[in-house]
Amino acid sequence: MSRDLLHTPFFIFDVESIGLYGEGFAVAGGVYIAGEAESEFCFACPPAAAEGEESDRKWVMKNCPAIETTHDFPDELREAFWREWKTAKAAHPGILMAGECVYPVEVKFITECVRQDGKIIYAPYPLHEISSFMLAAGMEPMDRHSRLFDEIPAHFPLADARLSARLLATALRRLALKNEN
Repeated sequence: MSRDLLHTPFFIFDVESIGLYGEGFAVAGGVYIAGEAESEFCFACPPAAAEGEESDRKWVMKNCPAIETTHDFPDELREAFWREWKTAKAAHPGILMAGECVYPVEVKFITECVRQDGKIIYAPYPLHEISSFMLAAGMEPMDRHSRLFDEIPAHFPLADARLSARLLATALRRLALKNEN
């Protein structure tokens, strides 16, 4: 690796949506360096305000914990998220955006953010996939990974983003060791 990825700032995020192809109703994450949070955020609107199938709404109600409402509508949620991304880019030149298993939920969310903002210059390119780093490091991305206290509960976007940050840091450490040998 030509860049010290372990110490590179990553803007890691997780989205909860109404089904895999529905609209996002919660997003959280932050700037993480070597798995440690430098800053974090968590935004949500009522799930009822987001578009999606009724069967997917039932899954959300059954599996997602309650998330404090910070916005009334998904477009406000996206706008707040996009401000976080722009702020992180300004504060950390060279920051990379990443998520775990980003297709389709996070990819759709980012696409909607770009469309809403109208300025492609802020679009993260490339959008890094934590699962690919894990696979390259010999980790199984689809395993259920044990969670630390601040990574609970599952399907709470900030807890999921923290888990993703830790898994990315673990994968990067393993890759660095492989490259040393």
